[in-house]
Amino acid sequence: MRIKRFIFLNIAIFFLIVMVFVGSGSCKNIAGEEIKTEINSQYLNYDEKNNIYHLKGNVEIKRGDVYIKADRIDYYEKTGYAVATGNVYYEDRDVRIESERAEVYLDQKKGTIFKAKVLFKKDNYNITAEKLERIDEKNYILHKVNFTTCDTPFESWCFSSSNAKVRVGDAIRARNVTFRIKGLPAFYLPYLWTPIYTERKTGFLMPDFGYKSDKGMFWRQPFFLVLSENRDITFYLDYIARRGIGEAIEYRYIERGIGKGRLWLYHMKDKVLDTRFFEVVAEHKLFKRDSLSGFLYLNLINNKKYYSEYGQRIEIWARSFLESRAEVSYPLKDAGRFYIEGRFWQELRLDHETGEIAQKLPEIGVSVYPQKKGPFYLTLNSSFSNYYSVDLYRVRRIDLYPKIYHSFGDIFQVSQSLGLRETYYNISHSDIYDDQITRTSFDYSIRGHLRLTRQYKGFRHALEPEIGYQFIPEIKDEPPLLDSTELYDKKSEIYAGLRNYIFTDEGLLLSLRLTEAFDFHQGDRPLGLLRLEGVLFRPITFKIDSSYNPNSGKMEKVNYTLSFSIKGISTTVSQRYSKEDRILNYSASVTIPVTNKWSVSNSIYYDAKGEGLRSLVTNLGYNSKCWRFNVSYTKRPHDYQVMFLIELKGIGVLNIGGLRFLQSQG
Repeated sequence: MRIKRFIFLNIAIFFLIVMVFVGSGSCKNIAGEEIKTEINSQYLNYDEKNNIYHLKGNVEIKRGDVYIKADRIDYYEKTGYAVATGNVYYEDRDVRIESERAEVYLDQKKGTIFKAKVLFKKDNYNITAEKLERIDEKNYILHKVNFTTCDTPFESWCFSSSNAKVRVGDAIRARNVTFRIKGLPAFYLPYLWTPIYTERKTGFLMPDFGYKSDKGMFWRQPFFLVLSENRDITFYLDYIARRGIGEAIEYRYIERGIGKGRLWLYHMKDKVLDTRFFEVVAEHKLFKRDSLSGFLYLNLINNKKYYSEYGQRIEIWARSFLESRAEVSYPLKDAGRFYIEGRFWQELRLDHETGEIAQKLPEIGVSVYPQKKGPFYLTLNSSFSNYYSVDLYRVRRIDLYPKIYHSFGDIFQVSQSLGLRETYYNISHSDIYDDQITRTSFDYSIRGHLRLTRQYKGFRHALEPEIGYQFIPEIKDEPPLLDSTELYDKKSEIYAGLRNYIFTDEGLLLSLRLTEAFDFHQGDRPLGLLRLEGVLFRPITFKIDSSYNPNSGKMEKVNYTLSFSIKGISTTVSQRYSKEDRILNYSASVTIPVTNKWSVSNSIYYDAKGEGLRSLVTNLGYNSKCWRFNVSYTKRPHDYQVMFLIELKGIGVLNIGGLRFLQSQG
């Protein structure tokens, strides 16, 4: 009987343990809601007096969205407090934590964790800390902390700090910060604030700082302000040691039914030049297929020296003009469109003035798309243009240009057109031109075109010879040159051309076009320019556009670009030559991949008709999944710059040494 009672007692205890510790129970959290608790453990000791479960051996507790696992856990049933030791793993909807010891309240999601490794799920932030204090579900205090966004924590880069505060979905604030690359210290910051969120949020952004040879140390601090879901604004404060302080505002918006755009305003007082610099850039775009559309691009500065002093790329500091444009158009169903446009050029060359340019302010026009009438197509372009110049003439122009087209033929196609044009000018502030000028004329053109193809082994060759004739009678009155409308003048020209195409299974391989014109109005020099245009797509890329003058025996234009890659080394060489404009520029670049992550690149821009070497840039770059950095050296004719750029996944770009921040951020 004793044996039976002993067996029965052990079976009863076993089932009791299974029901209590492998089963589930429920209790209320601080909000009064029922929360189900599930416990798994190899060994258990229950302190009934204090309501404490002493659990040991692969302990698992799941309560709500909280899951904790450890070698040993003391779980306080009434408060939801757990003390876990040994291979601790904690997870809820926001974080995953591994540690040696954790003292946490599972319902409030707060507590203290020692030697913690933390992953913030949403933003992929990895953190290690000697001690982690979780104040509530969103706020943390960390001691002796490292943090990074790399999937392989701390091997590539990390920030180390003596102490930091983290608010999930907001930012990290840390003191005594060291930025480390591959474990080695790169630089020190007494204080760091960086956002840790994917959504837009108001706050300070990563600063830019560095050095330039003629301007000294500089610092830019941006502040981002969210106005609404579709609007935001960024404020910038620039400190340049040898030059002064600058301020900028950049406003961005997207409006339903109105479009999207941005506004950039910049001001700086240069104490060396004793000059105030202002820059304005405004952009707006709206496109609707069946309604009002338009765009605006405005780019103005108050001083010509601004870009030459502060422009980083040669495309910015070497340009001669700034162009601003605006247009509003309305479709006339499928028949055409009505438009209003304006164009303003700002002169940047020191020996020229903006007042010498005739600005188009504005032009109003109607364009009628080709309309089929029997075997013919009819079009119409009409416009009123107002050209304004401060120092030169002012012109109002009305231009009417209807045109009729007709084509016929199958194998050999012939197309011809006849246009009538009348242009009226009203001119003021001019001693050269008459006050009223009317030009009435017509033009006729005819073109014959044939396409021949032949299939060879491995490729297909297409040949398209063409011949045409254009005629415009002489127009006696000569107005001021405003745009291409005034180039409409006497012409009696026959031209011939030959197009060549080679296709392979991969697509178009080669395209060539050769054209030559014969002008009957040119007397003893009737031959026009012999023009060659071509593109080779494989195995290298080569584009050329050149013109040869058979009368002078000289090249008038040679523009080409050659690009190729050999064993991963990419090279580009280009030339721009114009005899008429006295331009001869060369540019070249080469990129060498040292490894799958490291690369070296060089680029050069040389002006053979001007200052010689105008730009030399050398870059050393590193690129991985979670971060990249680039070191570059830029040499201009009168200064140099060293830039160190770091882009950290999830944090942003740290730009050290560059002055690009002094230009519009678009």
